[in-house]
Amino acid sequence: MERLKALEVFKAVADHGSFTRAADATNVGVPSVSRAVQDLETMLGVQLFNRTTRRVALTTAGHAVLERVTGVLSSYEDLARTGSDEAGDCAGNVRIEVPAIFDTARLTSVLVRFMRAWPKVRVDVRRVDHLADTLGDLADLAIVVGRSAPSSCIARSLAAVHLGLYASPAWLERTSALAHPLDVPAEACLATGAQHSVWTVSHAASGECVSLASRAALRTNCPHALLAAAVDGEGVAILPDSLAQAALNRGELVRVLDAWQVAPLEACLVYRSRRNLPARVRRLTEYLLDAFGEQRDEIDAMAAVPNIARLAATQATLAPCAA
Repeated sequence: MERLKALEVFKAVADHGSFTRAADATNVGVPSVSRAVQDLETMLGVQLFNRTTRRVALTTAGHAVLERVTGVLSSYEDLARTGSDEAGDCAGNVRIEVPAIFDTARLTSVLVRFMRAWPKVRVDVRRVDHLADTLGDLADLAIVVGRSAPSSCIARSLAAVHLGLYASPAWLERTSALAHPLDVPAEACLATGAQHSVWTVSHAASGECVSLASRAALRTNCPHALLAAAVDGEGVAILPDSLAQAALNRGELVRVLDAWQVAPLEACLVYRSRRNLPARVRRLTEYLLDAFGEQRDEIDAMAAVPNIARLAATQATLAPCAA
């Protein structure tokens, strides 16, 4: 295997702690990864990894080698990036992770326009259903909603995710008229997966804030499951407007308590903090921020919302489905 590629493979194994995940990251087969590491160990005369059936970890010598290899690869990437940027080239793959709560239809429309402008760039959009990582090992960008990014990453405000109160016509027929949030039985408040979920909504005109403890039998951290439960007549759910729109159009859901508002959630575009982003990632980042720019005024306005309403945004967060 070509020497520079072998160093890249070695670093990928060290970063991911797995031969299989390193193979995915470097687009080679697992046998090639194993052979590259063995050849490097033979050339250097040291063992680079301690291997077990469950874990791959660097040895002391491996840590020293990794430091040198990282410097070599970084220097090569800077050289390649300089040539690419000077030539005005923008090409390659970009992977972006998106949670279920975010409006992927609008995002896809923006990405299609970007790829028309930069035809050499290929964008891989991945729906993330896990909660552990904000930015996966193989991702270049991620969108996070209603939660902060790790200190090791850069987060930039992207858009506001608007929420509303929704119920099915069948449920409303079985229930007395809703004029106030307190008219919603606690057993019918469809909430997120937290053990003690609380709804907090505010009246658009008076500013009155009301908090309700949810005691619904169903608990989920998946917005699509919450949507399905509301459509099936289990109660009232706080849903992203973009997610509820199709059911609203079909008459499966109606919006309730229109005078009462749920504070929107902030969506951020997240990427790793590193000195030089590839041109394709940098340009896509700026393109997304420009495309969603009209919503940043709404995000700024969120800072002026009373603390109790901002608390509502946190408590009402509809996280991606857990893996």
